[in-house]
Amino acid sequence: MRYQRAVVIAIFLILLLPSITHAHDQKEYNILITEDGLQPPSVNPGILVETDTLFFRNVDDRENVTHRILVDADQDGSFEGIDDFNTSWISSSCELNETNEKVNPECEQQALILLDPSNRLLPGNISMIHEIKETDQNTNIESTSSVNFYINFAPDIHEVNENLPTGNVDSEEIYEKSNKEKALELIMFISILGVFFVGIELIKSKED
Repeated sequence: MRYQRAVVIAIFLILLLPSITHAHDQKEYNILITEDGLQPPSVNPGILVETDTLFFRNVDDRENVTHRILVDADQDGSFEGIDDFNTSWISSSCELNETNEKVNPECEQQALILLDPSNRLLPGNISMIHEIKETDQNTNIESTSSVNFYINFAPDIHEVNENLPTGNVDSEEIYEKSNKEKALELIMFISILGVFFVGIELIKSKED
C-alpha cells in the first residue's frame, strides 16, 4: 500500500511540474539614479515582464538635489493624464532623530514602480521622465531639469503558441489572453489537487 501511495504522489508531482517550471518569479530590476543620469538609461525588450518591479535607488549624494520619475501610463505622449502618475521626490539620505525615525516622514531614498495592469501599466513601451530638482541653499530658489527615457516589458505568457497572428497585436488583447491562461492554470491545479486527495482516500479505504 505504501508503494501505491508513493506512485499517486509521484504522478501528482509530475502533473504539477509544468505549472511550476513555467511560473514567473517576480523580480526587482535595479535602476541607479546618479549625478550623470539613470543607469541603465533605458530598458530594452526581453528583460522585464508583467509583475516585475522597477527599483529606483538614489546614489546622487549632492546636497539639495532630489529626483523623481514621471510615468506616461496611458502612452498618449502627455504626463498629465488621469492615469499618469509619478513617484515622490527621492533624496540621497534622510535625516534621522535620536530614535532612528525620519525627521521628515515624507523623505524617501528609493521608489518602486510595479509593472502590472493593476498599476495602470500595460505591456509594451512605457515613456518616463527623470526629473531633477536642485534647490539653492542661499536663495531657496528651485530649478528643475528632465531627461526622457523608456522601459519595455512583455506580458507574462507561460506557453508559446506557434500559431500567433502576425502584425500589430493590441496590448489589451495580450493582457486578456494572459489572464485566461492564468485562470486555466488555476483550474488545472485545483483539478489535479482534487484527483490527488481522491486517490489518497481510495488508498485509505482499501487499507481499511
